[in-house]
Amino acid sequence: MLAFCAYYEGQVKGSEAEFDAYIQEVHLPLVAKYPKLQQLRFLKGMTREGLPPKFYLTFELFFKDWDDFEVAKISAERQLAVEDALKLEAMFDGKIHHVVYEMQDIPVAE
Repeated sequence: MLAFCAYYEGQVKGSEAEFDAYIQEVHLPLVAKYPKLQQLRFLKGMTREGLPPKFYLTFELFFKDWDDFEVAKISAERQLAVEDALKLEAMFDGKIHHVVYEMQDIPVAE
């Protein structure tokens, strides 16, 4: 399995509530339409020990393999989400990192 992750390092410019609503109501529904996408996760950083999170949020997109990821990368659905992401970048003060991982599930004790 392959995981494509986008890490938003930094903080929101202006209203976090508006930014978060935009993510949930506009951007993620666009990403959820990617062909071959098996799972989509949204992780929001939390304050810990009184310190703000280094990464405000993370998106995790899961695909069966590299071929399925390539199908999504060249899709019209992804192009719409990429164009929309420019709006997010304008509302965010920081860096956005994209990383691809080969994923392996490890059994845990019950």
